[in-house]
Amino acid sequence: MSGKEGIALERAGAFEFLAGIFLKEPSVSIVNELKVWAKEGEDAKMLSLLENVVQEDPDLTGLTQEYYDLFFVPVSGRFVPPFESAIRGAVRQDGGPTKFGSYWGDTTVKLADLYERTRFHPERLAVFEPLRQLNLPDHVGLELSFMAYLCRLEAKQLERGLSAKLIRKIQTNFLQEHLRGWLGLWVNDLERVQQSGYYLYFARQARDLCQEEAQTLLKHA
Repeated sequence: MSGKEGIALERAGAFEFLAGIFLKEPSVSIVNELKVWAKEGEDAKMLSLLENVVQEDPDLTGLTQEYYDLFFVPVSGRFVPPFESAIRGAVRQDGGPTKFGSYWGDTTVKLADLYERTRFHPERLAVFEPLRQLNLPDHVGLELSFMAYLCRLEAKQLERGLSAKLIRKIQTNFLQEHLRGWLGLWVNDLERVQQSGYYLYFARQARDLCQEEAQTLLKHA
């Protein structure tokens, strides 16, 4: 495996790691895996967050409820939909409640078409079953998974000795037109609601990763 192939696979792993946070219910096993990840990466901030969560909520009952309240229950008072169309179409008021946009918009349709054209099959991913039933292609976890998929396609192209220029262009366009355009807004919306900080932390990580990736891709275009 060449250095470039390895880098592409590492990038895929980073996107998959963050996608999984939002595509699955929290569990003790997932949090334990995250703690190992944090220790190996010497991420003291993540490790401290995870240890605090486990100390205050050992069986993760509260964190599981937070997952539902933040991402699935509009009447929870903490709801912040993890969908691009809803976040882009939101009407925000200073000191007032945010009115989120509709779930199915032009962005949603364009993403469904893009996934089909690139042979990305989100229905094959391991996701929380109610989320699968929603079948909305602009969920943050699916968009991050799509970036991971593109990174793996890039690695395969390089392994075959072929150019990955087109795939990297698709990555750049996707980051610019989608993830970079709404993750910042989503993080801001999450910051306004009371929570443990678990999902806010990883939302910020996703936002920062997408910003860094877009800048790197543009620099080497």
